[in-house]
Amino acid sequence: MAAGTMATAAGAAVMLYYVLSRRLSRKAEDDEDLDGDLSKSSRSIRRKRLARRPAQAPATWLESIVTLSETLRFTYSETLGKWPIGDLAFGINYFMRKQGNLPVASVYAGSDCVQLRGPEIIAELHSLLRLLTLCMLFSKKPFPVFLESAGFPLDDVLLQKPKAALLKPAFTIIRDTKSKCFLLLIRGTHSIKDTLTAATGAVVPFHHSVLNDGGISNLVLGYAHCGMVAAARWIAKLCTPTLLKALCEYPDFKVQIVGHSLGGGTAALLTYILREQKELSSSICVTFAPGM
Repeated sequence: MAAGTMATAAGAAVMLYYVLSRRLSRKAEDDEDLDGDLSKSSRSIRRKRLARRPAQAPATWLESIVTLSETLRFTYSETLGKWPIGDLAFGINYFMRKQGNLPVASVYAGSDCVQLRGPEIIAELHSLLRLLTLCMLFSKKPFPVFLESAGFPLDDVLLQKPKAALLKPAFTIIRDTKSKCFLLLIRGTHSIKDTLTAATGAVVPFHHSVLNDGGISNLVLGYAHCGMVAAARWIAKLCTPTLLKALCEYPDFKVQIVGHSLGGGTAALLTYILREQKELSSSICVTFAPGM
């Protein structure tokens, strides 16, 4: 009991110190703005704020506290910091009703649609349904039950991280002999830690290179969701050695990255990261309702 109280007090002290230091640094930056050009100084402040929030998973409890405080600050600034709670509730309810009453045919159908037929289309749909079922089982079931339900023996599990943490979603790598693929499954939003990862929605730079014939053919500059970028980089760091070793043992296998919701957005970014390596440049990504 005493240890828990001391830990809570220490955490509160660190949070208070961080908030006060942030305010003092902002005040100093505002004073500098008075002596210089407003547009230039505001751009420098934005760059400094961006530098304080690196898109990487926290490695220590102190980094976790800092990341959590930044997430809460960002969430407040994008919700109650902009609109009253009554307006937010009304807007959420309105869009939920609008989405529920929206006919699917009015969005995806049209006069120029062509019906797809043939055994190849049926086989592809069965494959996608199987991947969607694996995503559902991985998100809803404990890991041993997931393996039993999906029909995978324990020997086919190459790597597993079934418990999520802040900016660290649960994922696993499975050798699927049926499709001759190494399946990298990333779980969607399932716990409060996943919710905090999704709420870390600040925009951060995300640049990646495109390989062609073993060399870099293009460099893509862009921005992405901070939480998903951090999660994708964390997964890439852990899974790359395992995938490279597995491909050496099974050269005829392919890498397939699959995810839903938060896991879908992370899977898309992770695919860009892995494709920067020649051995993983043919990785395939399949996502269902990915977070943007």
